[in-house]
Amino acid sequence: MRLNIKIISCLILLLPMLSLAGAAFADTQSDYSAALKKGLELSESVKSYEINSSLVIENNVTGQTGGMKLEATQTALGQMPDRLFVGIDSPMFKQELGTGPEKSWFFLPGAGVCYVGKPVQLSRELNPDSSLGLSEGVLFNFFSGLGDFIFTEKRTPEAEAPLETLTIGTEEFNCQVFKFIDQDGISTFWFDKKSGLILKAKMVTQMVDQGVEMERSLTTTVSSFALNGALSDDKFQFTAPSEIRVVDSLERVMNPDSMVGLPAPDISFTDLEGKTIELKDLRGKVVFIDFWATWCGPCRMEMPHIEKLFQEFKGNNDLAFLGASNEEKNTVTGFLKKNDYNFPIVLVNAEDARGKFKVTSIPAGFVIDAEGIIRAHMIGTQSEEQLRAAFAKAGFKN
Repeated sequence: MRLNIKIISCLILLLPMLSLAGAAFADTQSDYSAALKKGLELSESVKSYEINSSLVIENNVTGQTGGMKLEATQTALGQMPDRLFVGIDSPMFKQELGTGPEKSWFFLPGAGVCYVGKPVQLSRELNPDSSLGLSEGVLFNFFSGLGDFIFTEKRTPEAEAPLETLTIGTEEFNCQVFKFIDQDGISTFWFDKKSGLILKAKMVTQMVDQGVEMERSLTTTVSSFALNGALSDDKFQFTAPSEIRVVDSLERVMNPDSMVGLPAPDISFTDLEGKTIELKDLRGKVVFIDFWATWCGPCRMEMPHIEKLFQEFKGNNDLAFLGASNEEKNTVTGFLKKNDYNFPIVLVNAEDARGKFKVTSIPAGFVIDAEGIIRAHMIGTQSEEQLRAAFAKAGFKN
């Protein structure tokens, strides 16, 4: 077979370039592995930190500038075993989370609500389980304000990793720049070998908004930091403004009507055979009640997750499932003929659902422990992982 001379010439010219690119990539991958190792070592050794940073979010029509821009300041302080403050402040949004010598708190001024509780011992999970939602162990985590500034996962960087100098205050830092491209977009990180911290990060994503191609960039830049220094208790104090409603559970921050911690009200259901089921008769089991309707799209999205868990645990007498609808029996049975769901479906009086369980939107899920205390009150579609976490809150081991 004869090859085109021009093609052969191009291949000859490309071979050295490909070889060099391979070598550069190998070096970059090795550099990132070293950065990852440094970050993990830092996460194991650090006992306190203070990091101040800026956040800039920009939305622009692709190829243009001058679109929406939001700027915010971020403050993060942590000290083992029981001091934490993480705050973000901007003209459009503010949030504070903290624990100190007198109390713990989670403050959302925009929602007009604040949780205040007892001081908390910090967990120390570098990659906490996000399915646990607004749980104490996830929120009051030593790494809540530090984790975003440490490399924690194995990734494959682009072939080049140049050095760039960042100036923070009066000090210059020679940072190695790692770039990653995946389905989420392009992420660029400026990594300081000496401290083991990411001092700047930029994420660029493409999206379509009402038929217009848009580009969103999110840039975080550290303005000052200190590791393993002494932190004053004055930094971990909080007083709720007088006009803010204070709640006594984390769930009530996002769900003011949350019934977590309350005894489950007595309520009756009717199964599709006409038999009455009293909730109090299920005492001694963990009970999951899902209030739903055939017309509810989010409910239908959640039902496959419920069915999967029911099939997994249907032989376990310590857990009971109830899918409760206030619709007519014929409507529910017609739906079930078209959809292969086998977890127990029951009918409930609409006034009982609203009055006793405060069901004003669906799906609404409740997990009740063996003593009859509500341990999870969920609004909206839940994933399989979120449902498992809710079962665990009631003491069910899965």
